[in-house]
Amino acid sequence: MLSGVVFGPDLLIVLLVVLIPIGLSIWAIVDVSSHSKHDFSEAGSSKTAWIVVIALFTIFYGFGSLIAIYYLIRVRPKVRKVEARPINSLS
Repeated sequence: MLSGVVFGPDLLIVLLVVLIPIGLSIWAIVDVSSHSKHDFSEAGSSKTAWIVVIALFTIFYGFGSLIAIYYLIRVRPKVRKVEARPINSLS
């Protein structure tokens, strides 16, 4: 009986409202960290700025996951495209 109270719909709400957005933010920060500053600058963005913005908005405003989603959908593909180019085509 007690397990129904502890593991009921409240746990699902906590997962959806708290853990998933934080997980998305952490995933985005880890992904940003895994690429070089050069790749970001070639893609027209800043590695440091993305880390700071995602972290600050997650910690202080609680909607860093929205920024993380934007990064993962719009910026990450550009950075990966730059990263995947052959080295001799960087000139």
